[in-house]
Amino acid sequence: MREEKRSGLVKLGVLSALGFEFVAFTLIGVFLGQWLDARFDIEPWGLLGSLLLAMIAAGVHVAAIAKRFILE
Repeated sequence: MREEKRSGLVKLGVLSALGFEFVAFTLIGVFLGQWLDARFDIEPWGLLGSLLLAMIAAGVHVAAIAKRFILE
């Protein structure tokens, strides 16, 4: 029984960390986009493009982890 409880707590910890991972992906996209905008003078397209790619990558990453831990 203790092993089942630990497994549940591990799942809870991993799933609660997914929000932070989504934010981290998004922030990386924002900073990369701002750098691209400043470097190549393409404002706002660098920010919009990198933010879109970062959010798609975050969604795929979070969905894969959530699927793995929810189905266990």
